[in-house]
Amino acid sequence: MKKLLILLAFCGSVAMALAQKNYTTDEIRAGWAKKTITGVKSGNILPLLTAFNKTWRTAPATALLASPVTNENHEDSYAIVVDTPNGYVSAAELGDDGEDIEACVWKRSNGHKLFAVVYTRYHGLTPHPIALFYDYDATKGTLTPEFDVQLVQFLPSYSDRSVDFVHISLPQKGKDVVVTEYIMPWGFSIKQTYKWDGMAPVWASTTVENFAKMKKMYDAQYEIPDVKFSKLALYDFDEDNNPELWVSTEDDGNQAIFAIHSENNIQMIASTYYKTHLLFHENNVVGSAGSCGTGCFRADYTKLENSVPVYRFADQQDYNYQKEDMISTYYKDGQKVSEAEGERIMKSFGEVKDIIPLMHELETSK
Repeated sequence: MKKLLILLAFCGSVAMALAQKNYTTDEIRAGWAKKTITGVKSGNILPLLTAFNKTWRTAPATALLASPVTNENHEDSYAIVVDTPNGYVSAAELGDDGEDIEACVWKRSNGHKLFAVVYTRYHGLTPHPIALFYDYDATKGTLTPEFDVQLVQFLPSYSDRSVDFVHISLPQKGKDVVVTEYIMPWGFSIKQTYKWDGMAPVWASTTVENFAKMKKMYDAQYEIPDVKFSKLALYDFDEDNNPELWVSTEDDGNQAIFAIHSENNIQMIASTYYKTHLLFHENNVVGSAGSCGTGCFRADYTKLENSVPVYRFADQQDYNYQKEDMISTYYKDGQKVSEAEGERIMKSFGEVKDIIPLMHELETSK
């Protein structure tokens, strides 16, 4: 009997431990969309977070709900904000490997509410966030996962790995949701703002820090008025884990690519207007080519390594009426080189390759 009681006590303790399990961001990301949360008592922020935390328990939400009063962060505790009039709560843990949670609720135009949770775990100073959105139906007392909210489908401008450098900020006041993607080697960020449309936060604008400086480089090159870059992509041409910024007008008639080694080292490595097009070669070479006048064709190339141009190279072909042929003249960093050297450099570029980037909207408000 004694052994049986010990076994039952052990099983009970295991069951309690399982009931108190804190979920990781990966576990929540994998399972939250499959679970509708039931038995929600009201559409106010604290009951909504309570219902969520019963299904997807996290340490910061548990700490907040244990003492739902705004306070400052103390050692081994959370900085808590409880703003029930604005439908907002948060709990933030300072220091490396900390955890944050934010939640807010909006009234929807269809009589329901939209409940949002952002849970972030830090590894060192690197955030690993997940954003979750639910429709709250007061008549059923349910929180139903939603997929048509744009933030749930948020894709970083760079690659999947840069989701680790994304910070998602829910509004305590106002209704703007801000997604900031930090490009660590650059030392500055890309920011997306989502505005409330009555049913959900929808994309409104994307801005790139220091982009005005980059636009001036393009304007100085071409002196074309009113060029509006409306699309961007990040692409790592030299595979150094530091992407280049590629921008384009809506019709792709004007494009520019910038190599960014730091905030103070930004260089335009290729650009086009309506008479030219971009060129890419296998061995970290980015360029543009097109007409340079009657009987003239020019290609300009940049050899790139570690996000810095190694050298610039040009192949200018002019029609020779006496020979009835195009004659190439080669330049390296602005200095003319021999035909043999020019052909050697051209051969070192490798094969031409096609690149079709995943473009995101830039700076244009809807």
